[in-house]
Amino acid sequence: SSCAECRAELRELSDAAGALAFTVAPVAPPARLRSRVLEQVRGLAPSTRTGAARATTGAAETSEVARETTAVGAGARRPALGTEDVRGTEDVRGLLARLSLWQLLTARPSLAFGAAAVVVAFALLGTTTLLLWSRAQTLQAELARMSERLRETQAALAGEREQLARTRDVNDLLSSTEASVARLAGKEVAPQARALVAYDGSTGRAVLLAHGLPPAPAGHAYQLWLIADKKPLPGGTFKSDAEGRARMNDRLPTGVSKPTFAVTLEREGGESAPKGEMYLLGSASLSARSTSQALWRFRTP
Repeated sequence: SSCAECRAELRELSDAAGALAFTVAPVAPPARLRSRVLEQVRGLAPSTRTGAARATTGAAETSEVARETTAVGAGARRPALGTEDVRGTEDVRGLLARLSLWQLLTARPSLAFGAAAVVVAFALLGTTTLLLWSRAQTLQAELARMSERLRETQAALAGEREQLARTRDVNDLLSSTEASVARLAGKEVAPQARALVAYDGSTGRAVLLAHGLPPAPAGHAYQLWLIADKKPLPGGTFKSDAEGRARMNDRLPTGVSKPTFAVTLEREGGESAPKGEMYLLGSASLSARSTSQALWRFRTP
């Protein structure tokens, strides 16, 4: 490694020694040197004259090389002394600072054309972006509307399915030969209320359809009662909607041939014995043969 370092240092010193020749100022020969050399050559013998001529030519070439070396040295030293170049650059920068953009564009038509192309490209890009954003907003709004319609359709379909299931339950109940229907009329607290109760004495299945019932107060609900031998047997609880309509499927005690039904207002969750005010009361008076017609008239007043 030391030999390599020595070789590198030798190369650097050689380059520095070679550059020393350029630091010496050239010296021009005297004006009469050429004429004096020529006079001496003319006084020599022919063979000697030829050698002198060669020496004169060599001296001339040497002088020419010296002049070229001086020019090269001056050119090599010029960048270090380039004050005029620096001033020229500063003048150009000052000129550009004083000129406006419009003056630059009008002075160079190609530059103006390029700037116009850039402006047009940016305008097209902005317009395209705006159109795409507007289209995306429209699609999002349309998707929201379609989603809302889908939810409404699903809700309506669920309601139809529920209504179909209820109708199937009623039809199954009425197909029994033990089924009977009781008409319930409103009492003094709700004279406009009406209800029908379909009851199958063999299975205890019951379906209540009511309308005209006022909304139950908070913490309260309506409760169905099956009265057998003057003894009320508790049924299920229900609430009416905003239009006063109500529907309930229930399971009551079996074996009651001529049941009477009542609806009272109780606390939510129901009671084992009636405590609240009675809203509806009625007895079974329709046979299974006329039950379907009675229910149809009740559901379509």
